[in-house]
Amino acid sequence: MKLMNRFAYLLMTIALCATLYFTLALKPSSFNAFLFLAAWLNTPYVAMGVALFFVQKSELTSPYWGALAMLISVGGILFLLDVIYWHPDAQGAIAVMMTPILQGVVGAILAPVALWLTPNARR
Repeated sequence: MKLMNRFAYLLMTIALCATLYFTLALKPSSFNAFLFLAAWLNTPYVAMGVALFFVQKSELTSPYWGALAMLISVGGILFLLDVIYWHPDAQGAIAVMMTPILQGVVGAILAPVALWLTPNARR
């Protein structure tokens, strides 16, 4: 169980660094714009890291939470790669700003599945 969470932390750290690189690739107009965009795009990774830390300390610990964090991290990076590099268009800025919201929606949909798969969860 702990190995899956370590891989999840590693992947979230890589995703966080990749998101910072993507933020630089977007060429924000000022340093404040860079800070805002970097903070906004990295919010899901920080939130998942904190949530994974607290879930790991509780009775709900299972490898499914780490797998969920990895799935959301990889999905967010692939979405940003698609919007910024693979298929750039005029509406790409809107899609980039929606990425953390979409990651939150995926997490909200799949978190009950991870809870359901957790063997010792109170039901």
